[in-house]
Order: sequence, then structure tokens, then C-alpha cells
Amino acid sequence: MRVSMPIVPYLSMSLDISPRYGFYTLGSLCFLLGTQHALFEGQGLETVLESFIIWSLSLFVISTAYTLPDRDISQGGRWRALFLTVGVTVAFMILAVAVWTIWAIRGPPREFSFLVSFAGALGAVVGTRSSVYYVESTERLIKERELSKLLRINQRVLRHNIRNELSIALGYLEIVEAADDVEELPERTRIIRRHLHELLETTDRTRQIVSIWETKTLREFDLTEVVRAQITHIRADYPEVTLTTDLPETCCVRAHPKLSLAIEEAVLNAIEHNSAGVAVTVTLYEAADDSVVVEIADTGVGISEDDWKPIELPAETPLAHTEGLGLWIIYWTVQMSGGSVEFADNDPQGAIVRLVLPSQSSLLPTFAADSA
Repeated sequence: MRVSMPIVPYLSMSLDISPRYGFYTLGSLCFLLGTQHALFEGQGLETVLESFIIWSLSLFVISTAYTLPDRDISQGGRWRALFLTVGVTVAFMILAVAVWTIWAIRGPPREFSFLVSFAGALGAVVGTRSSVYYVESTERLIKERELSKLLRINQRVLRHNIRNELSIALGYLEIVEAADDVEELPERTRIIRRHLHELLETTDRTRQIVSIWETKTLREFDLTEVVRAQITHIRADYPEVTLTTDLPETCCVRAHPKLSLAIEEAVLNAIEHNSAGVAVTVTLYEAADDSVVVEIADTGVGISEDDWKPIELPAETPLAHTEGLGLWIIYWTVQMSGGSVEFADNDPQGAIVRLVLPSQSSLLPTFAADSA
């Protein structure tokens, strides 16, 4: 059993520098091509008009770079738009060279400078406009799909979880009001208190999910320290659980501010959804593709398909939804970090949950043995 949640394109962070400077550079290069054509490729009104066409196209690219910060596109999306633009520009220039080669075969070669410069500028305009609109529309579609999923989760929690807890609490309150035996009142009030606390916890976790989804900024973490802190806290609350770690000395990543909460939820899920004798191992390592992986493996009963399958669906449905909110906290925290979540079977029994975070070339982790 294994499912991998893809990285959300509109949340990925590629580099700290702004991609708009790439568009500025591309537009400036096209402008220089027009300038060199005007200076070195003949004289007269024809050459000036040809250069004017190239300059005009270049200004379109530069204007797009100027307005890029105002567009609702993520940093990673802007980089993808830039790469697509460069690809289209190169393709147009290659096509221009091919056309000029055909002309050269048929007769004396002509207009090479204008043909290539014009094709490059035209390709830059077409690539810039089309790629920006494509990335913007794709990210908007993904956001709407994720928002729809979030609204369905909140609707389910409001309809099912909160309603059930309130119904039970109100039922016991009616019993307390009509009770003649005073000795039974403390036990029933404890039941009411427990269900009200569960109701409060459910609303808090729902609020946390909304907060995670709304937060777009990323922070730099020493993931080793984050995991150690969470494990220390959990060991104090669950001293009877066998909890081991295999961590590097340090591991720097850039992720959502609630990353520590996602790690805590993953470990607590492994503990609370299994018997008291479960053993949990938390491992932090660098994968072959340079991504950083937090792996939580347990020796319990495993994770059923009914629990993880709804997460990969476009939206929750009445027949497919996870019962708890812990997996959704993990899912959105990692996804908002530009990463993915994987589920697999443990050998010989149990489950494995992997939080896969994208690598940061400027923050390469240093790995060394550190077992507890």
C-alpha cells in the first residue's frame, strides 16, 4: 500500500531571488538584438522599421516583468513561467534559423539578423504572455480545488463531529436535570465535561487547519532540532511507548511554520491509533533526489485505505472522508511546504508515514549518525 501526494505547484519555492529579473533580462536581450540590427545591419527606413518592431516586442516582455508582482502567482509559479518563456523563445529562434537555412539553400542568404532577432522577440512575447496566463490559471484552479476540499472538511466536522458531541452533552445534561440520585451526578458531569473538551479540541484543530491553509510564508528550520523537541515532549506524555529516533546532527529545510505540528501529529497518530505495546521509530534522512524525508514507522495495525485514500481525492465526498483531522493537518502542512506525504506498509507489520520536503540548494543538510 503506497500513495504519494504530489507537490502543489503554486506553493513550491525555487530560489530566493525574484524571477522577474529573468523576464527583465530576456526583454533587455531582445531589445539589444533590435539595437544591433539597427546599428550593424544596413541603413535606411527599412532597417529602422525592422528594429522598431523588435523594440516594441521587447517592451511587451519588460512590461510583463514590471507587472509580475501584482499577479496572483507563487514564486515557484513565476519561475516555471520564466522557464517556459525561455523555452518558447529558443524554439522560435531555432525555427527562424531553419527558415533562413532553407532560404540560403534556394538562393543567396538574406535577412538573417532581422529574422532571428524578430523570432526571438516574438517568441519572448508569446512565451511570456502564454506562460504567465497558463501558470496563473493553473494555480487558481488548484487553489479552488483545495479550498473546496477544505470547506467540505469543515462542513463534515460541523455536521458530524460537533453535532455528535453536543448531542451527547445535551443528553447527559437532561439526565442530570431529571436525576434523583445525587451520587451519580459527579460521574455524569465528568462525561459532559469530557465531551465538551473533545468539542473544544475539534474546533481548535479545525481552526488550525484553516490557519495552515491560509499561511503562505515559509520558514527556515533545523529539522533535527524540531524532531528532537517533539520527541522529547511526546516521550514525557507517553512514557510507556517505545519511541526511538535516527537523526542527523543537523538538517536545514525551508517549510511551513506549522511543520513541528505536522510531525507531532504523525507521531501521535502512530501511538494513539495502536495498542499500548506499539514501537515507533522516527528517521530523518536525505533521499536520492536530495529531498529531505521524515519517516515515522510503527509496529501497529497499519493504516487502512479508508483513512488515507480520501486525501488524494480532489475533494471529500459523503462516502470517502477521513474520520480524524490529524492526517489533514499533516497533509496541508507538508503540501504548503512544497512537499508530499507518502504512506506505506511496514515490514513485518505496521505503517510508515513519510513527510517528504523539497531540497534547498542553499541550505544543504549535514548528515551524521545520531541514534537514541
